[in-house]
Amino acid sequence: MALPFTLRQLEIFDAVVRTGSLSAAARDLHTAQSSVSSAIDELEKQVGQRLLVRRKAQGAWPTAAGRQLHREAGIVLHTAQEAGRILQERDGQLRGPLTIGVYQTLAPYVLPLLLGDFAAEHPLVELSFVEVQHAELMAGLTSGAIDVGFTYLHEVPAEVDHQPILERPPYVLMPADHPLADRPSVTLADLTAEKIILLGDAPSKANTLRDLATTEDDERIAWVTSSLPLTRALVGKGLGVAILVQPDASPWTVDGHPVVEVPLHVQDGNVFVHIAWLKPQARRRPPRRITEMVTFAETNFSSHIARIDEERRLRKASDIA
Repeated sequence: MALPFTLRQLEIFDAVVRTGSLSAAARDLHTAQSSVSSAIDELEKQVGQRLLVRRKAQGAWPTAAGRQLHREAGIVLHTAQEAGRILQERDGQLRGPLTIGVYQTLAPYVLPLLLGDFAAEHPLVELSFVEVQHAELMAGLTSGAIDVGFTYLHEVPAEVDHQPILERPPYVLMPADHPLADRPSVTLADLTAEKIILLGDAPSKANTLRDLATTEDDERIAWVTSSLPLTRALVGKGLGVAILVQPDASPWTVDGHPVVEVPLHVQDGNVFVHIAWLKPQARRRPPRRITEMVTFAETNFSSHIARIDEERRLRKASDIA
């Protein structure tokens, strides 16, 4: 059975749907608008369906049949691109684009390692990144807009694969002159009278509330933030303490206040950082760029975080001396 379309026709049709007009698609593909129009006309003739509604000065948008074809065309085009890259990678070099999605509070720990060391190992991979909240990250993975994601384990859709690359115990961040600052560890009972600075984006918020065995209605919650530097700054100012897992090489806040990290002794309190990717189609494997990124993260991420912890320990020892 002869195919009712060519890959080039699907590529042009995809560009029109993505950009919203024939002229924009022509610019995107670096071709003439007349070539785009002819390809769409021929495609509609071959499939026997009207695929686009075209209006002068209003652009173009897909019909119901066009939307269905566009969904399938994306799979076909992606498969064709990957087949081409597999042949190119016979020389052992990874190639192609790879978009990294990172949960915002993890970005400073993940991206320098990937954009530096992973990129140096695989210079032909075209890396890009987005810093997003957890829900946006999951949506990006399921839509295909993000290839690999780094986040805490929290509400992962069934179509997303993931595995842990780091386990972190919680600690209580407090001012250096806090009465509990010299303790080897603290318990939940020690925090009964403490004001809490809550890092408020999920899953960070969910992890903290779980560790505290409480809810957002807890009267101890003095402030809710959306950034780690602000959380640390409020703690350094003496406005409360925070339960965190993120390492920081500096024992100082951004505005110069000393803070300490005291381990929190709580049952099942450890938090896991995961790398995630979209499950491939049946009987297929993820692109090699993704599997190599997973292997790299498994091999390097724990030691990378351990170096940050050690740098903090050395700085603290230097300050004491």
